[in-house]
Amino acid sequence: MIADVEVREATDKGLGVFARRAFDAGEFIFRRRHARVVTEADVSRLDEWDRIHLCELSFDLYAILEVPGCYLNHSCDPSAMRHGVKVFAWRSIAAGEEITIDYRLNAFDGDSWPCHCGARNCTGTVVGSFFAMDEDRQQLLLPHAPAFIRGEYRRSARSTIR
Repeated sequence: MIADVEVREATDKGLGVFARRAFDAGEFIFRRRHARVVTEADVSRLDEWDRIHLCELSFDLYAILEVPGCYLNHSCDPSAMRHGVKVFAWRSIAAGEEITIDYRLNAFDGDSWPCHCGARNCTGTVVGSFFAMDEDRQQLLLPHAPAFIRGEYRRSARSTIR
């Protein structure tokens, strides 16, 4: 386990990742680890736990996340950001505060589910797609999006210019 974070109950969200010490904005928190990588064809054969803890690596490749990274909850106003496998503080995080990320950063399938983040800017529903976010949010997060999302963003931008 990583010494600076702990996994514990996060109210009605189940388990979450919490800071054991304060983090400054931009500070590295921990590295998310992959239990294994699977293809789109493998997803239907996974058990429920593995399917819940998937992270998109490309349009047809997924990682099953290990603890503690698999317990990072979504927030419409996250305290942290991931850049590849590295998780860093998006803003200052107090000791004891839940560390959250925006799931939409690397999502593309468009599945949706109720959001329970409680942020002031909460949409009430998470639409699992980077491209479903408003343009300003996409611009803000684009430098941290995985290469396959950045590539699709550029491709889409070129096609709308024509």
